[in-house]
Amino acid sequence: MRLVSYNIQYGVGKDGKLDLARAIGAIAGADIVALQEVERNWPKSGMADQPAEIQRLMPDYYGVYGPFFDVDASRRAADGRVENRRRQHGIMILSRWPIRSSRLFPLPKLDNVTGLGFQMGMLEGVVDVPGRPLRVYAVHLSSLASEERLLQAEELMRLWRRTPAEGPTWSGENMLSGVDWSSGEEQPPSPVDAVMLGDFNTRPGTPEYRVLVGDQPAGRDGIHFRMRLSDSWHLAGDGGAGVTFPASPAYPAERLGADGIRIDYGFVSGGLARRVTRAWVDVGAQGSDHQPYWIELAD
Repeated sequence: MRLVSYNIQYGVGKDGKLDLARAIGAIAGADIVALQEVERNWPKSGMADQPAEIQRLMPDYYGVYGPFFDVDASRRAADGRVENRRRQHGIMILSRWPIRSSRLFPLPKLDNVTGLGFQMGMLEGVVDVPGRPLRVYAVHLSSLASEERLLQAEELMRLWRRTPAEGPTWSGENMLSGVDWSSGEEQPPSPVDAVMLGDFNTRPGTPEYRVLVGDQPAGRDGIHFRMRLSDSWHLAGDGGAGVTFPASPAYPAERLGADGIRIDYGFVSGGLARRVTRAWVDVGAQGSDHQPYWIELAD
């Protein structure tokens, strides 16, 4: 099973041109996809409904969109009627298998007065992988400051670790006041095993990184705890620095280093750690300022 995380920068590539199809073309062959910076009704992306466009480009995939940033973009027509629109920015999960349930979680935000601060979030999808359902998180953390990301990383862990007690999105009896609230469907699964894919906007070894994986990230043959995450690059990376955000005119080498930095990750829970067989970065993709980050799980 191949999973990929890609911050698509709303389809703007390294050449500065908006081409959503080019960005989506880079994730061909994936079984599960986590996308960041997917939006609706923004002038900078042509007022497009990008989640709908992505579904058209990937007609064989199930999908769910999580707009953690949502503000009014409505307008009033000449006849006085309101055209209700929302300007949204968020994350998306796509899967070859049904996404049985999903939840969107806003992450902590600090009220900054300098720099640009955004509401960020995490989208959860329970994917009906045959024989072994999987909890998938698409994540985008703040680029503003480590202080804010640290709060967000702590919230990620809290949200995931409480799932065994919460169970699925509905549980118990399906009948209430004579109405079948299950719509005739089985109760969704509630797996503990999880993968967190996303743009974490932090480098290895930072305080927020250590919240996720501990002080000493475990390799493939290390000790793995069920409710602790492991960095797939340490488990099965194909060598090198794993750079996912290369230096560019907007982010020069003087700021990032000659090659760039690793800020996009695939973290897996302890029960999946030894199923990670490969992790790699698609260094050739041109559809964004980030590079796609891939991991492969054995059956």
